[in-house]
Amino acid sequence: MEEPMMTEAQRDQLKTLCQKADVPDKSGELLTQEGAQHFIDDLKKQMAERK
Repeated sequence: MEEPMMTEAQRDQLKTLCQKADVPDKSGELLTQEGAQHFIDDLKKQMAERK
């Protein structure tokens, strides 16, 4: 069974978070929804730890 690919909303969120966290933009990669959510959660956590 193939994993569903990330949504446009996830792609937009990932792009924004990557810019804010100053990390390479992963929004252009072919990620699954689960993979994208993992990156999103990681980036949010990183940014929270910086404050």
